[in-house]
Amino acid sequence: MGSLSRWLMAAVCACVSVCFAAEEDDLLTWAPPNLENPQTIDIAQIIRERATWKSPAHLKFDLDKDYIIKMPDEPLTVSGGLGISGGRNVVLIGGEIRFDEISPEESGALERRAVYVNRSTGTVHIEGLLITGANPAEGFNIDLRAPGAILQIQNVRVENLRGTREGHHADVVQTWAGPSELRIDKLTGISDYQGFFLAPFQHFKEGKVKLFDLRRINLKTGAYTYWQLGTYPIQTQDVWAESMDPNRQWPELMLWPKNDPIWKDVQRGTPPGGDFVPPGVAGINYKSPGYRQVAAESAAQATEAE
Repeated sequence: MGSLSRWLMAAVCACVSVCFAAEEDDLLTWAPPNLENPQTIDIAQIIRERATWKSPAHLKFDLDKDYIIKMPDEPLTVSGGLGISGGRNVVLIGGEIRFDEISPEESGALERRAVYVNRSTGTVHIEGLLITGANPAEGFNIDLRAPGAILQIQNVRVENLRGTREGHHADVVQTWAGPSELRIDKLTGISDYQGFFLAPFQHFKEGKVKLFDLRRINLKTGAYTYWQLGTYPIQTQDVWAESMDPNRQWPELMLWPKNDPIWKDVQRGTPPGGDFVPPGVAGINYKSPGYRQVAAESAAQATEAE
């Protein structure tokens, strides 16, 4: 290789390194899983075909097949929100789930649940989703019992969840069975009751948790913000908790278990730069910023080419 070629290659590598460093804060941590001959599921078409169903967007997938979920070009407003049951690797990027006017038959919390994930055997990747409206009751409910099942939630905004102490306990994220790994990066949640209620063994006593990895999360709640039930590894990085009541006792009435070192790195208030997922980022017109995994691999390839 001539001196000019070596200089050009070095310049390109330097530029790649600078670009990756400049964009690092925008990149998401985990890329979607690799898919093998995936089937694309068009939610708008499914709803048209199931016009008489109570919960038309509840999907049943084969456990050994991969899927791409294509959200509608308008808010999904059907009773029961989106249900993902089964599948090996499943990918959803972008979209909006909205609950506004509530009819008497939709007054229950399950009818106003945005996303229910269960029975999947590989990695479910949900990115860029907006959950909103005047009356949503639940963000994500999780029942993933397969060994090694992974749920990735990234660049998601959940807002306006409605719940009460005496009635329904609204949660931004609630798990009662698994998964083996819960990976959340860049999530903003607003709930007038609870934030994260993490109980992977509640209905799955024999379950095994490898890690719940929580990064760049800010929640604003009316009750407890982060709640761990059971003993399993949790890792937090740049995680924030804010109460709707400025006089609510910190941390005793916001983090559970009380005074547990598992939450020692959770910070009170809002991130210095504001919401990790501000209005307008997640939703129907969502554009993914890319992933740190892919950036790291590209940088390594550029370095090897020197």
